[in-house]
Amino acid sequence: MQEREQQAKPSATAQVDFSRSVTLGGITGTVSSSDKSFVAKAGEFVITVTGECLSPKLIDVENKKAVIEGKISSVTQSRQLTPKGFFARLFK
Repeated sequence: MQEREQQAKPSATAQVDFSRSVTLGGITGTVSSSDKSFVAKAGEFVITVTGECLSPKLIDVENKKAVIEGKISSVTQSRQLTPKGFFARLFK
């Protein structure tokens, strides 16, 4: 039973290599990319990598992996925000 629960929930991982690159696992899609930030979806989470001179070297959504190189400042994870206010109900 626990195996089914673990398979149903994708896990997000981040491995930083001395602030020169970061390898992200569990990626289900990308949101945006620039030389200062990279934003990707990982299940119900959003992973944001910030830094300088960032360049995606590998984005493989099928294998749920991304490699970003550059000067890494931070890697953050947050829950996706879905609009549930007045305007979200108004514009359904």
